Amino acid sequence: MILKEMTPGKQHRILATDLDIEIIAKAKKGVYTDNELKCVEGPRLSKYFTKGSDGTFAVHEDIKNLIEFKRHNLLKDSFETGFDLILCRNVVIYFTEEAKFELYTNFFRALKPGGILFVGATEAILNFRKIGYTSYQPFFYQRPLT
Repeated sequence: MILKEMTPGKQHRILATDLDIEIIAKAKKGVYTDNELKCVEGPRLSKYFTKGSDGTFAVHEDIKNLIEFKRHNLLKDSFETGFDLILCRNVVIYFTEEAKFELYTNFFRALKPGGILFVGATEAILNFRKIGYTSYQPFFYQRPLT
């Protein structure tokens, strides 16, 4: 929604992944409770969602169709490359330090030069320099341009 608003008419590819196929199926449906959308501002809610008779909200098809949903195991599956932005929040809190290092290294390789990795507040990357990142802002790490 934000990309559509900020860059009207431009094509974007959004890849949404999870290990859990039930979570992917729920996301593909694009139906949410008002509690799940409590942080979505009123104008965006009315512009991009339709309220159902059961009180849930369905995201409009033109938004849903912008997203490719895929099952992906972050620790076992190969990574695509060429991403401008990777969002990985509330995922690695249960990973070992070794697994975190491997994952963040894979994210680094998956990003374009200049690309950004955004992690959750409890998932700060303490050894980001060792991987090759620069700290862009708190919880944002950048793959350098060179």
